[in-house]
Amino acid sequence: MFSSTNNSVSISVSDEESNENRIRARTRRKRKKPGHRTTFELPRYFLRLFVRYWIVLVFLLAVGLLLFESTRIITKSAKLKKSPDSIPNKKSEGNLNRLDPTTKVIGGVRQRCLKLLPPEELEHLDILERKDSSSPVKKLVYLTGTDSSSPVRVNGTTRFNLFTGNQTFAERENSFQVSETVSVHCGFFNENGGFRIKDEDNKFMQSCRVVVSTCAFGGGDNLYQPIGMSKASTQKVCYVAFWDDVTLATQEAEDQRIGENGYIGKWRIVVVKDLPFVDQRLNGKIPKMLSHRLFPEAKYSIWVDSKSQFRRDPLGVLDALLWRTNSVLAISEHGARSSVYDEAKAVVKKHKATPEEVEVQINQYRHDKLPEDKRFNGKKALCEASVIVREHTPSTNLFMCLWFNEVVRYTSRDQLSFPYVFWRLKGLKKVNMFPVCTRKDLVNSMGHVRKAKPLPPRYERRSKFVTESGGGKSKSLTARRLVTRCFSSRPLHVCIVGSGPAGFYTADKLLKAHEGARIDIIDRLPTPYGLVRSGVAPDHPETKIAINQFSRVAQHERCAFYGNVKLGSDLSLSELRDLYHVVVLAYGAESDKDLGIPGESLGGVFSAREFVWWYNGHPDYSSLKPDLKSSDTAVILGQGNVALDVARIFLRPTTELASTDIATHALSALEESSIRKVYLVGRRGPVQAALTAKELREILGIKNLHIRIKETDLSVTPADEEEMKSSRARKRIYELLSKAAAAAKGTSEGDCGQRELHFVFFRQPERFLESDESKGHVSGVNLEKTILESVGSGKQIAVGTGEFEDINCSMVLKAIGYKSVPVNGLPFDHKKGIVPNVRGRVVSGDISQTEPGLYVCGWLKRGPVGIIATNLYCAEETVGSISQDIEEEGVGKGEKEGSKGLMQLLEKKEVKMVGSSGWEKIDAKEKQMGIDRNKPREKLVTWEDLLAAASADS
Repeated sequence: MFSSTNNSVSISVSDEESNENRIRARTRRKRKKPGHRTTFELPRYFLRLFVRYWIVLVFLLAVGLLLFESTRIITKSAKLKKSPDSIPNKKSEGNLNRLDPTTKVIGGVRQRCLKLLPPEELEHLDILERKDSSSPVKKLVYLTGTDSSSPVRVNGTTRFNLFTGNQTFAERENSFQVSETVSVHCGFFNENGGFRIKDEDNKFMQSCRVVVSTCAFGGGDNLYQPIGMSKASTQKVCYVAFWDDVTLATQEAEDQRIGENGYIGKWRIVVVKDLPFVDQRLNGKIPKMLSHRLFPEAKYSIWVDSKSQFRRDPLGVLDALLWRTNSVLAISEHGARSSVYDEAKAVVKKHKATPEEVEVQINQYRHDKLPEDKRFNGKKALCEASVIVREHTPSTNLFMCLWFNEVVRYTSRDQLSFPYVFWRLKGLKKVNMFPVCTRKDLVNSMGHVRKAKPLPPRYERRSKFVTESGGGKSKSLTARRLVTRCFSSRPLHVCIVGSGPAGFYTADKLLKAHEGARIDIIDRLPTPYGLVRSGVAPDHPETKIAINQFSRVAQHERCAFYGNVKLGSDLSLSELRDLYHVVVLAYGAESDKDLGIPGESLGGVFSAREFVWWYNGHPDYSSLKPDLKSSDTAVILGQGNVALDVARIFLRPTTELASTDIATHALSALEESSIRKVYLVGRRGPVQAALTAKELREILGIKNLHIRIKETDLSVTPADEEEMKSSRARKRIYELLSKAAAAAKGTSEGDCGQRELHFVFFRQPERFLESDESKGHVSGVNLEKTILESVGSGKQIAVGTGEFEDINCSMVLKAIGYKSVPVNGLPFDHKKGIVPNVRGRVVSGDISQTEPGLYVCGWLKRGPVGIIATNLYCAEETVGSISQDIEEEGVGKGEKEGSKGLMQLLEKKEVKMVGSSGWEKIDAKEKQMGIDRNKPREKLVTWEDLLAAASADS
């Protein structure tokens, strides 16, 4: 134990010591003096209260907030009731007075998207008068009902009608040919076409020089008052809103009533009667695109979609977007996409149009060689057309007419047709494609309020309009007959001969147009789909997508397929006409044009059609024995897409063809083929080659394929330059060929196994050479050199020079065109290879003598031209003629036996007909065989196998 001199206390810790001897250490609490709590105690006190009663506090806050919101809503409703002139768009009410500018950062500096003049300058701004002297179009002539030799009547099969005029496909093509005077369909085709406006409204509209317009049809949107105008603009600019009766009733129900002066706020309300289209989206395109037709004296117009509020000074907008930029048309770039092909995919994905509609439109644009470029002439290819600012000139008026016609012909999605018209109309140069932020500065976007109501079917409105227009008793009865025809309990029996695209498109249109129609499709083959099955190249499966739509038509309850029935031998045309109210001949072209030169009948000389049917497994040509081993060279006469298809099959590696639906016998022959060189021979030059850039790019892209083009053949004349200047497609093809020739320079020829494609221009066949070793078989082609001579109108023809050369080969294919064949009792033009017709009506003798109930469609109607989609428009025209004849000419009257009589007649003649169930068995077997061979299908290629599969037990 330690000790110290300091005082200390010793504390024992032994357990044995008694309690008395212990010294306890107690801690004494300091007694708190009464008084205020410390600053630390007060927060603790409130914290304990909050923890105990927080649920009560939250409940009280919720109740208070609920009471506050209820009071605010009640007050707001009371104010709305007291103010009938207020705009009832609750959702976007906060945007109605938004005038703040939209800006963007340029070079680190934030600037306005729309650079308007200062307010004091806007007040002194006047309408600029100028003349568009640079435009090649000087005068526009609008076609009317009096301009047509065959007046168009209303029908329910096409969106063309008395308002639009029935623009044929040929007229569509001609309308894009720019000249000083252009005639074009552009709405208001007939005085009875609809879109009727009161005389006082028409008089007002004719007084407008600058107009801002909008529309709301079907009660879809509310009316938003324009803001941000100068006093000068309020005096010089017309604001016109087009409504129909449905919108009028909808707005009146919300206390938006037109004043005695015809106005609501700053908008002059024009109520339109008898809208031409059932689809309200199409009706909305009329004031949107045809403002030059509605306001004939206007110099400028600004269109604003109904879902937007215009918020800038109109004259200032014209100055900023047209006058300062020297433009005649200003429209917004698309914010999300740049390519029309990307936009097409988006339209389908968002269900804004059916896949079939979009496919038809895009396929046609591809066929017309619309490039996939995202910019045309340095401008973005895709637009967002909710705001359109334009000067009314012949060039812009023509542009709008063409744009409107495309929207009527295809889908109502005007974004899809804008790039095409912009690309085709070369004369329209001064276009201002302004950025999205400028559009946002022009308008306050309010969004759609409600869905527009469609109009009743056309026959109802037609009947009402004829009666109201004072057409007399006969016209009213005509309209009622159409209604009776559509809903009659007596079926309309229709027979379509031919199950290719023309036949199925016709069936589809008829099923939609006539609810009582019973349609039988007959074909001489046991299989449907025509050239889609037997003509489309096997390495082009995307082109065969149309079969999906045709399958849906074939499965329709009012449609039946009868295969293995041949017109002319199994059935006569007169027998069909006795059985059916309507007979449509759509059996296509199953023969070929002849060259008419010596040696054409030699062995080894085939038509391209025969060879195509051979490798596609057509039962008529599965036994064809093309000689692919005797020589390494094949010659193809022709330079169109069919010629490219055949050349591609020769030259593409068979490993790539093995996974397609190519016939097995053809694949085996190609695998053993000695053909390594293919010559494509054309009468004219590379500028005139009748092929498409898409097909050309595909064959040029085949791996390890050497392209041979003589450098002298690529030289161009001034006439060639003019052709390329007027056709971007021709220029593009020439550029592709020139590029391929340049890439081939320096490569050696004749290497063992090397695959070569020779483009031979300026040569025409003189005769076929017979082999000395194999009598009766071709050994080559004698070709005459040609030159081009101008025949006016920018056209050049090939003329022989008297110089000749030979190409040795063991096989020649003629790709010079198909030809239709007649049947007994059918008028036929042997020179043109078509049935004489007017809009699908078969005529005999004089053009006015039509064959009642007999029609044509497809190649038999127009000749072997066009793509698959072309048959859709061809079918629309023919079905339109059928509907008109049902309405006015009495077609469809009387009782007919239809399919019942057909079955009895075929049974009597012991024809082994293959019905829909038989085709389904063939289809199922081919697909199963394809699965076994890792192919989409393995086609049955003989008549025996096809008929056996069709009659097999399930």
